[in-house]
Amino acid sequence: MSTLAVPEPGELPAIEELAHAHRPAQLAVLGDLARTLSATTAVTHLLVRGSLATGTADRLSDVDLVVAARDDQLPALMGSLDALMSTTFGALLPGWRDTIVGDLGGAGFVYLLPYDGHLLQLDLYLCPTSAVGPLRRRIGPRLLWQGPGADDQADEDTRARTAQELARAAQAPADCGALLVQAMVLHAMLRKRLTRGQQYIAYGLLHDLNVTCREVIRTGMVPYSRHHGWYHLPDEVGRTSTGRECLAELTQALTGPPVPTVAQADEALERIVRLAQRIAPRAVASLADEITAYRAYQQHEEGLA
Repeated sequence: MSTLAVPEPGELPAIEELAHAHRPAQLAVLGDLARTLSATTAVTHLLVRGSLATGTADRLSDVDLVVAARDDQLPALMGSLDALMSTTFGALLPGWRDTIVGDLGGAGFVYLLPYDGHLLQLDLYLCPTSAVGPLRRRIGPRLLWQGPGADDQADEDTRARTAQELARAAQAPADCGALLVQAMVLHAMLRKRLTRGQQYIAYGLLHDLNVTCREVIRTGMVPYSRHHGWYHLPDEVGRTSTGRECLAELTQALTGPPVPTVAQADEALERIVRLAQRIAPRAVASLADEITAYRAYQQHEEGLA
């Protein structure tokens, strides 16, 4: 059963055609996502949340989509998400494993999707079908589509295996390539918040970018460190001249204004790329096209401002 029928403009009365012409671009992307994902046999529910669900979206709004998959097929779908988003929707980067969203029984991913010369942010939350009921009661998303198998119940062993797979994926350490993707996604989110004048959220995202800078240094310099956080960083990294230079760059990042300007946000990203180029050049080389494309989109946005 689908509730996402999107009529063509010629089928609408004049006043509705006007509304259709000025609808948020995210609705077109959401319709494409719904048609593609509902054709996947593993998917049982599609739900939307956030500003699209409440009718308050603007041109900068995210597409917040919840995708429920049969418990036994969720790990395979999670493993193929990047390929699906890249080949079907032209995702600019691999999905970033969203560490900001709360635990709703699944896993969150953020994709940057090119659309009409801009980058739209897709917040895709993937959860097992067995978790849909509690998720809906907790956050109240709007149902877009419900397919065959939506009411099927996975057995306890299957649910446990899926939960273990989700936990294993969440605990996997990020390499420098994944951290570069994280930096670009956080930068895109930060620029959006600065454009909206949301200084409190911008403060938090700048902190996340500085943490990403720290993790690039630690992962590139001491990848097998048993430590986390800030405490042991000088002892572990500061033993070499390269490490001390990296720490000096990090110190510069930490002594800047807590709420950045767009220019400072851009410098935060460039600092991370610059450090990665020095200590993890293969990671930068593997994402060279993506980094170039991301920069081009941001320059395009500046030209429109």
